[in-house]
Amino acid sequence: MPIAPSLLRWYDRTKRDLPWRRAPTPYKTLVSELMLQQTTVAAVIPYFDRFMARFPTLAALAAASEDEVTALWSGLGYYARARNLRRAAVAAVSQHGGELPRTEAELGELPGLGPYTAAAVAAIAFGARTFALDGNGARVMARLGGVSDSIDVPATRVRLRAAGTREVPRGRPGDFTQAVMELGATVCTPRNPRCGDCPVRAACVARAAGTVDQIPRRTKRVARPVVRIACACVTDGARVLLVRRGRGLLAGTWSLPEAALASAEASAAAREAARRVATEVGVRGALLEHQGAIRHVFTHRDVTAEVFRIRVDRAGRGGATQRWVAPEGMTELGVSSFTRKTVALGLGSKRDNVARRS
Repeated sequence: MPIAPSLLRWYDRTKRDLPWRRAPTPYKTLVSELMLQQTTVAAVIPYFDRFMARFPTLAALAAASEDEVTALWSGLGYYARARNLRRAAVAAVSQHGGELPRTEAELGELPGLGPYTAAAVAAIAFGARTFALDGNGARVMARLGGVSDSIDVPATRVRLRAAGTREVPRGRPGDFTQAVMELGATVCTPRNPRCGDCPVRAACVARAAGTVDQIPRRTKRVARPVVRIACACVTDGARVLLVRRGRGLLAGTWSLPEAALASAEASAAAREAARRVATEVGVRGALLEHQGAIRHVFTHRDVTAEVFRIRVDRAGRGGATQRWVAPEGMTELGVSSFTRKTVALGLGSKRDNVARRS
């Protein structure tokens, strides 16, 4: 029995009032879909509202600098999404007359857009009969089909997307994709799913077999690597020196100069590492004050930063990869929450010299 009729009736009754669903446009769909990847709806809403106020159209986004875009993204994490969104907007303006292409294939050719985003925008914004499988959708489809294979395995996700695609109705394909996501977010949750409220419970293999709590199965995650770094907070008393990260974690954002440390290195080695990175940015012979350590757990690594304050009499000129910024001026740049914490610790008083945990 097709699940679409029951699912869409439920969606019409219960769907959440979200800003990207009000007066929807393809551009709003694109922005929301990239923001929602790896991020909760509650966290995204204020960022989405600010982003749309600053960049109300695809053309406005394409005309913005990378710093302007990442500045509004600051704190949302996964900064590659911001860069990818801007790249896609630039390509759409230059290659498609300022509009997003309408087909899944053409959307997938825009730089920075992966298969999921292309399918989601094609279905939701343009009514293409396709299915976008996100984490919520994968859980719903795995339970409906009683799929016990790990949903982290690409072959399993291909299978689940194919199952979802077969269920897509000829009318309202975009609402169907959103309804599956909504079901996973609000009813078919990872823990304690509300099966009694599920509009498609009669078709659920896992519910019939009593295996809802065992599905979906995930591959056991490898423990996050523990990383230690030394940060140099170079300051003239009013401003702090930030450098643009070229690649790797938080690429494209601005941060304190830093150097990696071996996990067993003593505090003296951290001090020398901070002195070395300070020299690399043009500060020599300065006194280092150890301000403390701060821990920040990222998705794929557990970082502890030893922060050293280095006072200089006069700020330098800066440049394309270095900037002197007042703390309140960091809102104009793409600065991660991790960097905000290290800057705050670096500029703090000596009596705050304690290890902190985020």
